[in-house]
Amino acid sequence: MERARKASSWKTVYPVCLLFAAVFLFLLTKSSPLYPLNEWVDANIYFTIGKGMMHGLVPYLNLYDQKGPIAFLIYGLASLISGTSFFGVYIIETIAFSFFLFAAYRIVALYTEKFALLALPVCSAFILGSLSFSHGGSFEELMMPFFAWSLYDTLRYFKESYPNPVPLKMIARNALFAGIMLYGKFTLLAFYIAWMGVLAISQLMAKHVKRAFSASGLFIVIMFAVGIPFVLYFAANGALNDFYHYYFYSNIFNYSLTDESSALSTVFIIIKSVGAFSYRNPQIALLIALGIGWYLLQKRDQVKPIEKINVVLMAGLLACAIYMGGQGYRYYGLVLTPFMALGLVPIFRLLEKAEPLLTKKTWYKRAAFACATVLLLGFGLLISDNRYMLSIPREDTPQVRFATTMRENKKEDEISLLCYGCPDAGFYLAANVIPQYRFFTRVNVPLPEMNEAMNRYLDEKSAEFVVTRNLEISPEGYELIQDQTFWSEGQDDTYRLYQRVN
Repeated sequence: MERARKASSWKTVYPVCLLFAAVFLFLLTKSSPLYPLNEWVDANIYFTIGKGMMHGLVPYLNLYDQKGPIAFLIYGLASLISGTSFFGVYIIETIAFSFFLFAAYRIVALYTEKFALLALPVCSAFILGSLSFSHGGSFEELMMPFFAWSLYDTLRYFKESYPNPVPLKMIARNALFAGIMLYGKFTLLAFYIAWMGVLAISQLMAKHVKRAFSASGLFIVIMFAVGIPFVLYFAANGALNDFYHYYFYSNIFNYSLTDESSALSTVFIIIKSVGAFSYRNPQIALLIALGIGWYLLQKRDQVKPIEKINVVLMAGLLACAIYMGGQGYRYYGLVLTPFMALGLVPIFRLLEKAEPLLTKKTWYKRAAFACATVLLLGFGLLISDNRYMLSIPREDTPQVRFATTMRENKKEDEISLLCYGCPDAGFYLAANVIPQYRFFTRVNVPLPEMNEAMNRYLDEKSAEFVVTRNLEISPEGYELIQDQTFWSEGQDDTYRLYQRVN
């Protein structure tokens, strides 16, 4: 019976999730064809390195950034769909968010089924319209479905199966998810430390000692095994040491801004960052707080103490991990959004109680659902921080204007371009250039050799074109041929295009 219901929901509910994801993202992510471009620097760095991977270049060795190889691989696959636009990123965002919505629906349906479908438009509008959904295409956004399904798995196990032994199939699936975090952004593993830790303890409490150790061992083996293809790839390209140094070592020792000697300052920065996230995204924060609060207040026969500890630890450790480094970027908090589904449960239960006051006619319910969806779509667009880009023609952006100028003025067969001293905002993509420079852009971990290398590239005049942001330079052998001021991320930036004088 349960298996038939699950199969039915895949056939009936998931297509609706896919439709919601496609429509809401079409209006709310800058990766959408509706937008002139996505100028977010992180997404463009991912794309440039991923596209370079698909053309034989090796991350860290040939193209430097400190992010994990999973992020580059995802964007590399997107570049195979479209190498000159973010359409492939939009497709991947749509698939990822559709699975997130389906998991959110499943979480709500564990506790109340009648209004569970309302989770789709509510989550779509509240998340995609939020300030944390800045630009679109963040790694955190693409990881949301994994956290949501892991949350669903553990909630369902404790609700329906415990104290029976935890299924090893569930352990293996979530170990795969944890492996993706380990080689994508390892700070996000905090969620899975809580997830597996509580499950192991629960098996010991239920006297399943062998299962506790076998599940933990299986989890660790599969999680680390996810990295085997990457180890082989980097080893075959002579970049294994670069992979270890720039991804693991640099992120652990060079990225944090907090005072490591003071635990109190770390606690303060976490609280401050969580508060900032809540202030920016009240519609998300209130639902998360409501959900966790409702869950903790349930009676023991409804929700066991181990379940409550599980939810608090998963949410708490994840929040600590993403903010303890002192970097409070908007998009970090997106990984907390799966807990919103719990906040919808008490609200939908109230709607169930009010249902007798409403008509039971099917057409009325469908019309009400459609109206709610349209209103929430409008609400998402109204509060979105991305919508300003909708009114800007593509040809009016500095990225496209500079690309047009480079194509018209180039004196070589191919355009050679360097983003000097600044993060790339989509100039390589607009010009359809895969940079041949290891330090092709400025990133968050400013290595000493980065500035030296960029200065050397400039001195050697190896690039015919050079782009700067808010920086006026007078390099020997170059002339300024175009500039443009463009508003982005809350400020005006002035971009300058220089061309080598032969």
